[in-house]
Amino acid sequence: MTKRTSVAGLSLRDLEYIQSIAEEGHFGRAASICGVSQPAISQQVLKLEARLGFSIFERQGKHVSLTPNGQIVVRKAEILLAEARELLELSLGLNNSLEGELRIGVIPTLGPYLLPLILKPIKSAYPNVQISLFEEPTHILEEMLMKRELDTALAATEPRQQMLDSLALFFEHFILACPKELQRKPGKTVRWSGVLASKLILLSEEHCMRDQTMALCDRIDRPGHRVASSLEMLRQMVALGDGAALFPALSVSGPDRFGGLATLHPIEDGNFGRNIRLVWRNSDPRAEYLEQFGNFVRSQMEMPAMTKMSAGRS
Repeated sequence: MTKRTSVAGLSLRDLEYIQSIAEEGHFGRAASICGVSQPAISQQVLKLEARLGFSIFERQGKHVSLTPNGQIVVRKAEILLAEARELLELSLGLNNSLEGELRIGVIPTLGPYLLPLILKPIKSAYPNVQISLFEEPTHILEEMLMKRELDTALAATEPRQQMLDSLALFFEHFILACPKELQRKPGKTVRWSGVLASKLILLSEEHCMRDQTMALCDRIDRPGHRVASSLEMLRQMVALGDGAALFPALSVSGPDRFGGLATLHPIEDGNFGRNIRLVWRNSDPRAEYLEQFGNFVRSQMEMPAMTKMSAGRS
């Protein structure tokens, strides 16, 4: 029988310490993040290095860096910590459906317009869930999901990572907004050829809607294109007459947010828009409950008033 190596003197908390130090490159900042004093974290690292028989960090005054052996240790520590966190998530999944903290990520072009419509029914249906919200571009949300920093995310594209599953929630149409000086009748539909002929302003590169707009319009990304860093800035640029733009329907539903300086036009000859999806890790022990959560959100968006808003009809 093979003798097992003893894990005496090794704790997950110590692995959290070295992971934080490696990320921060500084004992003091890592101690603050971990909620301990700097002398305490230094002492634990020294004990761990003594247990392993080599130095994990090279100390250079206040700055620290990983030794070659330390790089190997930290990579393995990250795997062990991820598995330990998944074990805790498993215990939650075995004991209840969906309770405790639920960390939801959302893309900037969706969150401010969708969340006010669904948070109240979610809180009513899930009274034992404490929701924490994070707003980031799609690629950052996927990274956070993979690192287990998020439980689920609301996005407008299918996930690129094989470890992520998703559920389509609803289709959100695009609406063309034009400067009022173009003298188009408010609410009058436009054909897609009219969109293609417009001088369009785009969102900046971090937004997936930029890629969707360019793909739909078969536009080439050329230097000098007018761009906006957010939907709200895009709204102001259209109002000032810089050009027209495509907006997600939820962002232009309700009261006029252009100050009377723009007109809105549904597109009449096709379904131009984006599929809003809920994304989660397929390894999450609560995957079944997260899918149920997605189905609940979808049921809210299938109500006639919600369907009308996501289609951009007033």
